[in-house]
Amino acid sequence: MAEDLKLTLATPERVALSLPLAGLGSRAIAYLVDLLLMLAAAFVGYFVYALFDPDPLKTWQTASPFARGMVGLLLFGFNWVYWTALEAFWHGQTLGKRALHIRVVRADGSPASLIECAIRNLMRAIDFLPACYPTGLIAMLVDAKHRRLGDLVAGTVLVREEKIDLERYAAAATGERRLSDADLELVTSFLSRAEALEPQARLALAAQLSKKLGGPAEGAEAQLAFLRSLGGK
Repeated sequence: MAEDLKLTLATPERVALSLPLAGLGSRAIAYLVDLLLMLAAAFVGYFVYALFDPDPLKTWQTASPFARGMVGLLLFGFNWVYWTALEAFWHGQTLGKRALHIRVVRADGSPASLIECAIRNLMRAIDFLPACYPTGLIAMLVDAKHRRLGDLVAGTVLVREEKIDLERYAAAATGERRLSDADLELVTSFLSRAEALEPQARLALAAQLSKKLGGPAEGAEAQLAFLRSLGGK
């Protein structure tokens, strides 16, 4: 199934990491949720304006081309800012994406930057052509990672969040374990960049490193504690 596709990454710690890609279904539903929210905001704005203008429709019909253009530009700006600001400052998620448990990340699995979010959402105007996103849909059907044109240009993908068991486990006693130089490099490299990683990616890496080094096989917090004890943190 499309929802089961994975984004496989090679990290600096030389550990393979797989992130589940968001499929067309979850992306479409998330978009509809966001669209309904924006339409609700537009209706509220219309009725507030109607309090000051008894005939908004007549005002629009008699408006100059310049005034109509400015209104269209403002609506486009609102749409662009909504998608860009939420994705950039809310961990790659809009309200719709959060409801569907998907998020925007870079192609290497790291958080998407403000510039990347701005570019992918500016490209919505192209993906939308000629109407209702057929261009973007065709791109997602053709691309193995379900990326629309905005994702291809910005270098982003959408991944699904998976539930991770956070039950606490007692860390196994490590004793005076001696690590090889290569293993110590893996652990210290992971610990130095752990906070910059997406939570899901950080926990997946910790699990693989813990298994490789003989630590706890389960329990996210126990695995992280095990790695910190090896790295002296």
